[in-house]
Amino acid sequence: MSSIARLSSTKFLFVCLVFLGSCSFQKEKKEETEIKTSISQEEEYNQLLASGLQQLDTWTIYWKSQEPTFDIAGFKLTGEIPYESLEWPEENFIQQDHPLFNYLIPNPDGHGVVDIYSYKVVMPEEAKVSFNPDSEVIYFKSNGMRERLMFMGPSGGFEEAIWISPDHLMVAGFFEEEGGITPKIWIIIPDEQKYLTFKHSLYSAKYPKTGYLIKKLPNINFSNGVN
Repeated sequence: MSSIARLSSTKFLFVCLVFLGSCSFQKEKKEETEIKTSISQEEEYNQLLASGLQQLDTWTIYWKSQEPTFDIAGFKLTGEIPYESLEWPEENFIQQDHPLFNYLIPNPDGHGVVDIYSYKVVMPEEAKVSFNPDSEVIYFKSNGMRERLMFMGPSGGFEEAIWISPDHLMVAGFFEEEGGITPKIWIIIPDEQKYLTFKHSLYSAKYPKTGYLIKKLPNINFSNGVN
């Protein structure tokens, strides 16, 4: 092989090595960016969780009173779940003379109010107060629409809710599994039609499913013995 041919071959191999090295570097940078993005998002969700729990002293203290081993550090992010929006025209029926009016949760930017109790607490005019086995998170929006943000069957319940920000609604409650009743947190992001779930490591065999609501709603007469 002539010296010119050898030189050309060497240059070709060098270019190939540089190209392969560049591709590998770009791939590593992409993977590193994806990992950082994923970690950063999880950190953001955990910060939202911590911010919300700081504002739920009444709820966390109640859980601690029922289960002394309860610790807010036990919540872990377990899922990011999309949901299909379900809404229809309906004005908010919970007005100032309604027993649940003071428990509405106004959106900080004035986009409406959230109600987590009216579906659960049944208050007929001529009968005793009772509990619906199911629960619902309702968003009465300022545009006159009613949106169902979450629905829960008899296996769980919603006990508290706060807006962490104008875009993030935290709902606290419980869910019953094989191991017992466990506290649970949902962070709903209505504009993105998804919610985050945070599961706790604690399971209780004795947690009263309606105990927190009876304590939370002292202006409602639960004297029919529901517990």
